This record gives sequence, C-alpha cells and structure tokens, in this order.
Amino acid sequence: MFEAQKISKSQIKAWREQIENGDLSDAGEVYLQLAKRGYYYAKWAYGVESADTITGHGALEFMQAVATEKQHILTQDQTNKIRKEMAMAYLSKLEENAL
Repeated sequence: MFEAQKISKSQIKAWREQIENGDLSDAGEVYLQLAKRGYYYAKWAYGVESADTITGHGALEFMQAVATEKQHILTQDQTNKIRKEMAMAYLSKLEENAL
C-alpha cells in the first residue's frame, strides 16, 4: 500500500492562507496538491469542491436535499462557504500528524 507523503505544518499553514484569501477554486488547488502526494480523500473532496465528478455532484445534491427536507434553502454562497469550511477542517485534521 502506498503511504502518503509527509507534509509540514508550515505547508498546511500556507494552504490554509491560500484558501482563506482565495475563492473556492483555491480549495480545489489544495486538494489536487494533496492528492498528488497520496492523500486519497483529497481526490474525493476535489469532486465535491469542483462538482465535476459523479460523487461530488451527488454529495452536493444530497446536501441540498437535506436542507430542503429541513425547510431551509441553501444559497450558492452558503454552499460555497460550507465547501471552503470542509477544506479547512481537512487541513486541521492533517495538521495533527504533520511534521
């Protein structure tokens, strides 16, 4: 089994700043960089961020369906905020094992 490359806390900090200061595509860029380093969750998460995979599109549809079921309408801005927050949460989790 392939082991993911170790990443440093400073790299995670730089990625976090990129996402905080950028738009949703910056989260996608971070996911792609992580995927290249062997972080397979990042490949799936990229699909959610970009909405261009079957699983990503399905996840976004599910999120909208749950919101509708709860009689809440998610705007595109709210959905994008959630997607960025997901990326930030993933980086926080990775940071626990970073160098």
